[in-house]
Amino acid sequence: MNDDFTPRRPNSAAQDEIIVKMLNEVGRNDHKTTSFKLWDTLVITPFSRPEDMFLFMEEDFSLLSTCGKTFTELRTEAQKAAEKKYSVKSNVTLEKIYDIFTKISGITAAGRDRLMARECDLIHHFAFARRTGKLLFDKAKDCKNRIIVTSDSYYPRDVIVKILCDCGYGGYDKLILTEEQNIPDSAPTAYLDAVIKKSGVEANNILHVGGDFSADVEAPIVKGMRALMLQPVQPLMVKSGRIRGFIEEKHLYDMEDSRLMALRCAFGLYAAYGFDVPQNKKPQSDLCGDNYMTGFIILGPLSLIQDFSPETELQGELISAMESNKEIMDGKRDFEEMMYCHFGDFIEKYGSEGCQLPLEFLEKHSYIGDRNNIMPLLSENGRKKWGKPASEPKLAPVHAKAVRKNPVQKLADKLFPEGTRVRELTEGVLNRKKKK
Repeated sequence: MNDDFTPRRPNSAAQDEIIVKMLNEVGRNDHKTTSFKLWDTLVITPFSRPEDMFLFMEEDFSLLSTCGKTFTELRTEAQKAAEKKYSVKSNVTLEKIYDIFTKISGITAAGRDRLMARECDLIHHFAFARRTGKLLFDKAKDCKNRIIVTSDSYYPRDVIVKILCDCGYGGYDKLILTEEQNIPDSAPTAYLDAVIKKSGVEANNILHVGGDFSADVEAPIVKGMRALMLQPVQPLMVKSGRIRGFIEEKHLYDMEDSRLMALRCAFGLYAAYGFDVPQNKKPQSDLCGDNYMTGFIILGPLSLIQDFSPETELQGELISAMESNKEIMDGKRDFEEMMYCHFGDFIEKYGSEGCQLPLEFLEKHSYIGDRNNIMPLLSENGRKKWGKPASEPKLAPVHAKAVRKNPVQKLADKLFPEGTRVRELTEGVLNRKKKK
């Protein structure tokens, strides 16, 4: 996807400083080759969970199978099986994943090929250039560096090449795929030997840019290369405040449910655009102390709820106050435009469950740094209500994969449904015992 969308929010002074330092590092004249990791460094997607892309394939699958499971369930199951079978001594490829998928789903060989082609089309459609990665890539080109792109993706070369070209990275010199180098998935840093070999220069003349500290910083340095870390957007977003952990706790066991697709995509866009340029967590703030970010992730998701009605009088006042601030509204408008740019009308079919939770967090748990941006816009009565000390939210770790309930937990849900008085009393007793 050629993402031409330009957010209304300018970088902060701290972010501009980071960009300058990174560009200076890439522009140094003591290296002749720059290697880039593909995913998360040069190219990102608008999803907070990679599996969410599979929801776009459910209708295609329903025409090919009457299996009792969804495409997402079977596709995820097939990938896990392929990783278990192949990752130690070889590579997981899309073909290997779909070989297993075909067996467990019962579809025909023609159906397999159709779904595999559809998935390749979708990843090509949704992938877009990370702006900071593009700046660094272009700087390396301007400096006449030899550019090598590396990928451990299971997608085939032709798909990766199309993604690179459509994202504006067609000027690379070499593309190294771990699968083609016979590098097993269990050796995540072995690709660096291929980078050194393909570069045609000594290791100390190579700068490597990636997002994993162990594989993209420590390992290159050990091999004599120089390294520059561009952190992935999702972890940056999670570490920026408590709001994502609050959401996770509210939906600890069903965060992967399709009903929450819109909410997950909201946070995917929040990460992709809000944390493209790394920024440190601001003290006493969950929203980077930034009005634009407040509008993006608080008012943005609310816009997905048809005929939204505030649950409390204070929520209504907060919404009115935020709508009177231009920077906050810029964030909301960008959210709406980005959501349509990436997903069109598709998200509507899954509803908007959970999209009010960011507002609930702001109302009940927000830090003083975020409140101070909105407080002057409230009425005197609103300031009194919101001026009381905020309660500390319950937080849960943000998992890349779904948290599964064991049989005892499932039985407890049937006997003592969440939200009931008996459940709250039971959990209170158990929590006190854990603390002891």
